[in-house]
Amino acid sequence: MNNKISNFILFVSHGLIIYLIFVILPIVLCFYYSFTNFNPLYPTFNWVGFQNYSALLKDSAFGHAIVVTCIIAFIVTFASNILGLLSALLVNFKGWIYNASRTIFFTPQVLSPVIVGFIWSIILTDEGVLNKLLGIIGLEGTSWLSNVNIVIYSIIAVIVWQSMGFCTVVFLATLQSIPRDLYEAAKIDGCNRWQRFKNITFPLLAPGITINTVMLLISSFKVFDHVVVLTNGGPGTTTETISLKIINMGFVENQMGYASSMAVVLFMLIGIISVLVVTLLKRREVEY
Repeated sequence: MNNKISNFILFVSHGLIIYLIFVILPIVLCFYYSFTNFNPLYPTFNWVGFQNYSALLKDSAFGHAIVVTCIIAFIVTFASNILGLLSALLVNFKGWIYNASRTIFFTPQVLSPVIVGFIWSIILTDEGVLNKLLGIIGLEGTSWLSNVNIVIYSIIAVIVWQSMGFCTVVFLATLQSIPRDLYEAAKIDGCNRWQRFKNITFPLLAPGITINTVMLLISSFKVFDHVVVLTNGGPGTTTETISLKIINMGFVENQMGYASSMAVVLFMLIGIISVLVVTLLKRREVEY
């Protein structure tokens, strides 16, 4: 018995040590530094209590970053779920054509966000591919990445394009787990396609919706790569997200303590929203 326990401890210790050093320790240090005026350029720093957090309440730039991040997160989550479900319904068949289609839908998901950002920056520039295509068909192009009225939606479109592949795979797996007998029984009862989708498919997609929604919300609230590559937060601070604000404050302005307080707020925001969403969606799963 003792050998089994010691072998188990030895087996998990390596991964646990790595997890503690690279995940738990940075989180603890972030919380600690958020109560200090830590500056990496100076060897000493002081404990300032809740001064950083009180300053955040008055920081309009940080408030703007929260609004931008929330807009991106909620639109990306909603749009990716809708498009992922539609694409999953389109390829939920057997055959090489549908297998190829699944590959096409999922390919953007495996690309690095930085690579995706560079690709779309070429497409969306004033002299880019999209404006040239619009000119060919007689339409006038626009400044997709410098027009303050539409630039955030350009970024959202890029993120949705990449993330819908993940949603497609999750929805496809959920669709294929639904018993065929239910559809056969519904057909015998005279249900049309819409009725079968409304009363069978959509309710039984609840686990997939929960997974996609939570994962997309978490990743969207942390969005950084796409914004940096496409606009670097511009024009001005129009598309500056919380993550970008944290990086700029901590590594450009060297106010690491203040940046840590921003990171703590982001951590709490993601945690609260995730718990609320999981609770609501899990309740929906139980109802069905």
